[in-house]
Amino acid sequence: HGDGHQEGQVALPQMPAVERDLALLVPVSVRAEEVMETIRGAGGDLLERVEVFDLYEGPELGAGVRSLAFRLRFRAPDRTLKDKEVDRVVERVRTTLKETLGVEQRG
Repeated sequence: HGDGHQEGQVALPQMPAVERDLALLVPVSVRAEEVMETIRGAGGDLLERVEVFDLYEGPELGAGVRSLAFRLRFRAPDRTLKDKEVDRVVERVRTTLKETLGVEQRG
């Protein structure tokens, strides 16, 4: 047929993704890559993608910190994720960032 599917192979419909944005206060000594790695580690299997979409530096943040905003996309292969489930993972991500990198959520 030329549709690219081999015989007997069924393409599973993609489950909907859930996106959450995290605005974080990141010490200038901490690289964005380190924050992403930490988010990935804490996010576990459900975390499909992390990207930085905003960077802000300003005097009101205080010296030595900048604000980085990350978009986290969560998806389960076999079911629709519940908000509560995603909230739990995001909470774990926040705690891990704070404990390992000293990164806090921005007000």
